[in-house]
Amino acid sequence: MDQELERGLTLPANHPFSILKSGFESKPELSSEVETAMRGVLTQLNPSDPGARMGFGGAYEWIMAIACCVTGIQTVPGGHSEKGFDLLQYGNSLQGLWSLKSSAQTKPSGEIRLKNKMSSSSISRINSQSYETPTVFIAPYLPGITYFDPLTAVGYASRIEQTDEAVTIKASLTRQFALDNPGCVIPFHAPENPGAANQVWQLDVVTSILTSGTYPNLGPIMADMKKNAATVQYLKQQFETGIIDKDILNKLLGNLGS
Repeated sequence: MDQELERGLTLPANHPFSILKSGFESKPELSSEVETAMRGVLTQLNPSDPGARMGFGGAYEWIMAIACCVTGIQTVPGGHSEKGFDLLQYGNSLQGLWSLKSSAQTKPSGEIRLKNKMSSSSISRINSQSYETPTVFIAPYLPGITYFDPLTAVGYASRIEQTDEAVTIKASLTRQFALDNPGCVIPFHAPENPGAANQVWQLDVVTSILTSGTYPNLGPIMADMKKNAATVQYLKQQFETGIIDKDILNKLLGNLGS
């Protein structure tokens, strides 16, 4: 028999997520900046592309890490100061507070992968104590940034499932939890995936290395390829918006190789 699902959960004022929530409430511009930054990520990376999904999630993690820093969440022993502050150490220490799961899909469909696992098992419900990691969810279908602690929300945690590949929770269940527990939610409008990003972030890394001036053979070719890729993207945008027709597009694309 399924356990009853929790409603009206709250967090103590000194809880890190409560501090983050207070920071968003006291600085309305912070929410806008975080949303704008996330929209910027989606112009560069399309999370629907498996190759870009990890980069998308990592970018959201860093945006939230910096937001946590702004709101005064202390994770490094002894606190931190601007002098000698190590953002990498700070970001890593946040992982000890919670796991961040982000999405840009508009509807709560499918499952969210909470944890990868390597064991043979059929799909089954897991004991509520089997997944104990507090998790923060960010998605357009949620009313805001949502904090979920499976050790507190044991009813919801009992709905977590596992396969031989992963521990998962239904996206619709995270939405229900957020609606039933506003005390665990920071009101926020997560941006939707426009689906127009076609940037290859791995290529950007390689480009930054090869065009540093120390690769006389590889560098010039890489610079030309990058320049042409940007031009092709621009021309396709001009065509899609009706500024140029298909004949002009093909002619201009043909001139790139000449």
